[in-house]
Amino acid sequence: MIPLLRYQSALLLRSHAWVAPLVVYAAFVTIGIRPGDRTLDSLGLAAAGLVPQTAWLVRICVNAEPPAARACSAAAAGASRTHAAALLTALTGALLAGAAGAGYALATGDLTGQDPARAVLAGRWRSRPAP
Repeated sequence: MIPLLRYQSALLLRSHAWVAPLVVYAAFVTIGIRPGDRTLDSLGLAAAGLVPQTAWLVRICVNAEPPAARACSAAAAGASRTHAAALLTALTGALLAGAAGAGYALATGDLTGQDPARAVLAGRWRSRPAP
């Protein structure tokens, strides 16, 4: 699986198709988050902008290969593994962009009265209600 991930990552990086979704996401985050806004609101905005960016990256990664090269990699490693490698490559790109967006939201947000670690973990799934 590692060679497939390397191959898909090389296809994505060489195509430079990742630049447009990244620029649109960066513009969305920098325009939408103003310095001094509440941190949780800023993190929510960064997460909301990540959804279309991830869909765009998935479409780019799945369609990056020419059909003949896709058939060769599917014959060598299996069609499902090749498709999974493309999806994992898109997921990795989205996670990196999301981490940068969350970092920007934390750096510019208003953390008065909040612990930064609790602000980051505020959106996690809870099995019991908050006290």
